Amino acid sequence: MDFMKLTLGEKFRMLREQAGTSVEETAALLKTAAGTYNKIETDFIYPTESMLNKVARLYGISYDELLNVGEG
Repeated sequence: MDFMKLTLGEKFRMLREQAGTSVEETAALLKTAAGTYNKIETDFIYPTESMLNKVARLYGISYDELLNVGEG
């Protein structure tokens, strides 16, 4: 699956699943509610800039890569 073609929520879910963590565990690491994190993964809400930065740091990817900045 091409990471760059995924929705932001799909990226969050893929990264979390690759890390082997649950929604609850990931939400705790990001200091947010599990329900909020789940809404982000399902593209019901858009993450804040702060959340985008936290997720990028948590999974060791760049903010730009997460948002496809500079891609084609």
